[in-house]
Amino acid sequence: MRIAVASDDGLRVAQHTGRCAGFVVYELMGNTAIRIGYRQNTFTAHARGECHGEHEHGGSGEHHAHGPLLTALGDCRVLVTRGLGPRLVVDLAGRDIDAYVCGVDGVEEAAQLYAAGALPKACGSGCGRHSG
Repeated sequence: MRIAVASDDGLRVAQHTGRCAGFVVYELMGNTAIRIGYRQNTFTAHARGECHGEHEHGGSGEHHAHGPLLTALGDCRVLVTRGLGPRLVVDLAGRDIDAYVCGVDGVEEAAQLYAAGALPKACGSGCGRHSG
């Protein structure tokens, strides 16, 4: 099973999933996460610099299209990050990708904590919300 950890530099866990520079991808082998690569984020509007100012995350029913992100992470079953909005949690779940939040800085530590079953799962009702 593959997991992705949102990261700007391949070393630290990103504060905001949509704005992160990329994703470190791990393969789980038992209770160990083995790093297999880094995917540059060229698929979110935030990362491409196409979002200016505030935007909707609900309320009016409009939100950013998460399709490109969901497609890019389609071979992963888990996304680990420090922050994401509730709509992304729901959209990920619709593609059978679970979101987990962590409070640690390092991607390696975050991946190993997930592999050990020590990270809380994000929910679609406000927990795991944007933190940066």
